[in-house]
Amino acid sequence: MTQTEIATLIFAHVKWFAVFDVHAAPKKIGEVLNGQFIKFFLSSVAAVCAFFWADRTVYRRGILRAFDARLKRLDDLSVLILRLSAAIFLISLWAWYEAYGTAFYITPELRTPSAYVPWLQLALGLCALFRRSLPAVGLGIFALYGLAIRDYGLFHLLDYTIFVGLGYFFIVATIKRGKWRQSGFIVLFAGTGITLLWAAMEKFAYPDWSYTMLRSHPGMLMGLQPETFMVLAGFVEFGVAFILLGAVSIAGRVVALVFQAIFMLAIFEFGPLDAIGHLMIIAILFVLFLRGPTSAREILVLREKSVAMEMYFMLGLYFLAFVMIFIAYYGLHAVLYRA
Repeated sequence: MTQTEIATLIFAHVKWFAVFDVHAAPKKIGEVLNGQFIKFFLSSVAAVCAFFWADRTVYRRGILRAFDARLKRLDDLSVLILRLSAAIFLISLWAWYEAYGTAFYITPELRTPSAYVPWLQLALGLCALFRRSLPAVGLGIFALYGLAIRDYGLFHLLDYTIFVGLGYFFIVATIKRGKWRQSGFIVLFAGTGITLLWAAMEKFAYPDWSYTMLRSHPGMLMGLQPETFMVLAGFVEFGVAFILLGAVSIAGRVVALVFQAIFMLAIFEFGPLDAIGHLMIIAILFVLFLRGPTSAREILVLREKSVAMEMYFMLGLYFLAFVMIFIAYYGLHAVLYRA
């Protein structure tokens, strides 16, 4: 079993391939925060420190800065990639319904008996082929997301804030210049990052959802117990997502490209359903590699401080993000399902 195959399982979306119940109580916090969890957390801290020390060093020394700046001008190409990817994605949802009789809103587990949904997706997919109709595509994605919340609940749909970002991006994508255009990329990348961070928490709270998949791919465990593997997977996914949200140098582009490649390789392991489900995140990661982060990322740069201080600053944000999302995950579940 190769390291690549193992990585594909770490980032696989288990809800598409296994039985799950979001209403069920998550693993107790006291059981999650055990010695093993602390060891992996400290290891993730070391990895985050090492990356951001390298990232800020590369940024300050201006390594490949001119090349990076030229790539940042590729906004129009980025819009083209995203709208064509959205067209393929939405038309594929309609085609899946035509081929297999199963309709789903935006991801494979969000099934719907409503026959009009695939035809709405087909219409939106055709609209995505034309730049002028992109705002309609954005509104349509919001509508699909809202319908999914109605049927499956807000907590479940927090897995897919990527589609909130995508919908907003398409609404403002026809604006040629200015802050509105840039805000589209900001919201798109933020929504994608939150999706990945939230999915990492799922691996801590509901590791048992993945056990069936792990049993069918025993070589991927690397000799680890399933419980240990899921904790490791959670920290890897959270750490990579945080790095994508915080990197400012070209090093962040490299991480985005590697992450995208892993999602693409997962298609060979999990098939066409995985291809459809992950198509948009693959496209967004490629755009992040192509054009890099937005100028809003500059607020995370402490120009007057040392590289070490910047590293500690990002580590503090990592602590804050982890604690806030962990509390939000358990807190929202308690409020929405157990109160």
